[in-house]
Amino acid sequence: MIVKQLAQHKEENDFEQFYTKISTLEPDLKKFMSRSLKAAENQAAVDRGFYNADELLDEIYLEVFKEFADYMDADKLKTILFSKAIQKIEEKKIIEQETPEYVSTEKMLKDEMNALDEKFTTQADGDLILNTELDDISYKQTMERPNKLILDTTLEEQLIKKLDIDDSLLPSMERRTTFGALFNNIPPRSKSVLELFAFGNRSEREISEILEVPETIVISTVRKLKERFRLIE
Repeated sequence: MIVKQLAQHKEENDFEQFYTKISTLEPDLKKFMSRSLKAAENQAAVDRGFYNADELLDEIYLEVFKEFADYMDADKLKTILFSKAIQKIEEKKIIEQETPEYVSTEKMLKDEMNALDEKFTTQADGDLILNTELDDISYKQTMERPNKLILDTTLEEQLIKKLDIDDSLLPSMERRTTFGALFNNIPPRSKSVLELFAFGNRSEREISEILEVPETIVISTVRKLKERFRLIE
């Protein structure tokens, strides 16, 4: 029903009514955008307070309005919205990446599986140090990440809930620092999977459609992410 209404508003070139309808289509989209943007701020990947989730969503809705076709169904439209949300946040990140050539998301996720298996050593001050370096992925980040990352409590709570972690483990600053380090060192495409799963409440099937990768790879990535965060237990 809502798609037919959107199609009518598109035909009438009425963006105001189109916006009113599409902004209510998927409540989890705004949550995803807000949480992912906050996580990027925590990591110093974007300037804190410089971007606004509502403004980024406005840009997305305008893009969808321009590209809208009446053959879309509601599920396809939701997939497009989440896909654009990921692209929008990636566009705004200030971390520079060297990408010598195009690498598909599927290949990147397969390569990143190795990174998710990396072992960590905890120093006396709670810092996590990698025992091995990831050297077989065809990109690298050239800007240093923060040494100590403390995620906002709302993000921690959502991650704990979705990853089935014992929430009694995080009250101490040492545990929160470890948790932040584990999150901070997740490779970028795997982090997209995690944020869609935890911040956007997307299923493995929905994530596979949004990122256009096989569902089996998404399932494996989520499993490895859960194993990774159990390092704090």
